Amino acid sequence: MRVLCAGMLLALLAACSGQPTVVNPNKSEAEARADYHDCRASAAMAVAVVPKGKDVDDIRQKALDDCMKTKGYDVK
Repeated sequence: MRVLCAGMLLALLAACSGQPTVVNPNKSEAEARADYHDCRASAAMAVAVVPKGKDVDDIRQKALDDCMKTKGYDVK
């Protein structure tokens, strides 16, 4: 049940924010939330020094997606 809730929570967060869906059936809701916050912080650091003319939002999203994939999530 926790796994289902975690997946649904992440899907809902992604749908509300227009971001890709991330799923990992082996993580609890608390683990998924902590992973997302860690990756979000890492993604923010990744765009701290982006050269002018680069799309910061795309770079941030790619960094977030890559981080979540590294933590075992399927990013769709």
